[in-house]
Amino acid sequence: MKKFLLFLLLPFLNLNAQNTLELTLKGSDFNEVAFEEFQTKAYQWTKGSYQFLGPSAYSFSTTPLALQIRFKVNGLWQEWQTMDDKHDAEGIKDRQTWVLNLIEHPIEAWQLRSLDAKPADITMRFYWSPKAGENTKKHLPQKETKPSKLNSNTPSNIQSCNCPPPPICGRNCWCPNNDCPPPSSYTPTTPTHLIVHHSAGANSSNDFAAVVAYYWDLHVNTNGWDDIGYNWLIDPNGVVYEGRGSGNTGAHFSCLNSETLGFCLIGNYENSPVPGAGLQALNDILLYEACQNNIDPADSSIHQSSQLNLRHISGHRDANSATVGCPKGTACPGQIMYNKLDSLGLALSQETCLLHQSETLLYSSFFYPNPTSSQLHWDIQLSALKLYDAQGREIHLPLSEEKTLDLSDLSPGIYSLHFRQEEQWQQQKIYIQ
Repeated sequence: MKKFLLFLLLPFLNLNAQNTLELTLKGSDFNEVAFEEFQTKAYQWTKGSYQFLGPSAYSFSTTPLALQIRFKVNGLWQEWQTMDDKHDAEGIKDRQTWVLNLIEHPIEAWQLRSLDAKPADITMRFYWSPKAGENTKKHLPQKETKPSKLNSNTPSNIQSCNCPPPPICGRNCWCPNNDCPPPSSYTPTTPTHLIVHHSAGANSSNDFAAVVAYYWDLHVNTNGWDDIGYNWLIDPNGVVYEGRGSGNTGAHFSCLNSETLGFCLIGNYENSPVPGAGLQALNDILLYEACQNNIDPADSSIHQSSQLNLRHISGHRDANSATVGCPKGTACPGQIMYNKLDSLGLALSQETCLLHQSETLLYSSFFYPNPTSSQLHWDIQLSALKLYDAQGREIHLPLSEEKTLDLSDLSPGIYSLHFRQEEQWQQQKIYIQ
């Protein structure tokens, strides 16, 4: 493994060092143009060119709104686009928010409309990343990622971990102007589960460090959080970015963030696979955190905050069934990535550096072959046997006198086999291919 490296505002203008433009719109700025359709006037874009433009909005009103935006491009108005009102919505308590995917083409003007209800005050926000040469300080090229120290809350037993961290692009790397400050303090956590996300956009970019800075701005200035929500972010090129870092509670898992760390793959992986470099970097930072926190990546256990039996490497959507917190049915981290979590956990659990980390990560080998695709055999005498899937659901299978278990009808994945031998219960992980 690699070694450790670490708007025109009416009534007033708010333009900060983060290259953002805010426009506070009153209800009177929306005119009814059709039944239950309220529309603003057109606003000219006067801030020049950019690498990308990130539109978002928020309102402290509790009235649900379907907010749409359109842009004038080359003298023509484009189709209306619905802004996403569910992006990060689970962890936002005092406002409604809306987000649109990043725009890379130039615009000349923009216009908002609301369907179903006339809005109260809405703050429209635009984050833009200047083109190369238009900012006082450039983002560091990704190939020149500079060393940075891990967060001060990194577990103190770092030297006992045999799995080193991958190269890290720290905050001073992705925010070289130092205008993306962390909070004065974090809430520490001891993670038991590692949660994988996707950002649901930005599959390609010439400057992913700037994309991370945009996510910070979105989370802090639109969502109202005190920092970027994730602990780590990974771009498709394989660069790992430090968000809240190791050992700090994030804002990413349906208001059930304690005992978790959040890992966000930049991009949308509902229908597209993660590029190889990005997937390898995710593996590297997951392996490091699993090693640091003595987490078996292939196992599952009760997550205390949600009271769900979760895989130790889970997806954001695994919180959807929780009866506590604020789950809202997310599809994150996308179906393609979600389908890889079992095999990812299994592969990481077999890494040499992790297998030698602690005896707690080793398992007995009474059952064979393991992995298996059909039958499982054993030679010991058993008085009881129970099989559970990765979600902790028991699978009822008969105990064979031939000391053979037929698993051919089960889906590939990681299972936990609990067995009683001489009145003592033990368990072993079984991998079905």
